[in-house]
Amino acid sequence: MTHWLLPIDPLAHAEHQPSDWATRADATAVWEAIGLSQQIDRWCLRSGYRTMQAGARIWAYLSRRQELCAVGTARRIVQDEGAWFVEIDWDQAITSRLCQQPLPRRDFGQVPMSTCRANPLAAEVLERYLADQLSP
Repeated sequence: MTHWLLPIDPLAHAEHQPSDWATRADATAVWEAIGLSQQIDRWCLRSGYRTMQAGARIWAYLSRRQELCAVGTARRIVQDEGAWFVEIDWDQAITSRLCQQPLPRRDFGQVPMSTCRANPLAAEVLERYLADQLSP
C-alpha cells in the first residue's frame, strides 16, 4: 500500500473556519469547513500525479495545525483542462475518529511541503494506525 500526504492549508478555507480552528483539539469542524468551500473528494495535484495510482491511501494533512485529520483511497487520477486531480473516497468512519483525535506530525515525523509519498518511517506509522483502527 502506498501512502500519500496531501497538505491542506485550513486558512485557504477561512470563510467557513471556526474562530478557534488553530487551537481546538478536535479537527472535525476544521475538516467540515474545508468541505464547505471546495469539493472534498476532488483535489488538484501539483505534484505526484505521474506516480500516484488508484488504490493509494491519501492522508489529509492540515499544514498549519501539523496533523492528519482524514484518510481515504484514491479512486482515480485524472487530467482536466490541463490540470491534474485525485478523486478520493474518504473513509468516513476512520476519518471521523481521526478528526476527533488528529494524528500529530510528531508521531509520523514527515513534513509534507507538497503532495508526496509518505517516507518509510511515516508509512510504517500510518500502516500501524490503520491496523489499530480496523482491528475489533
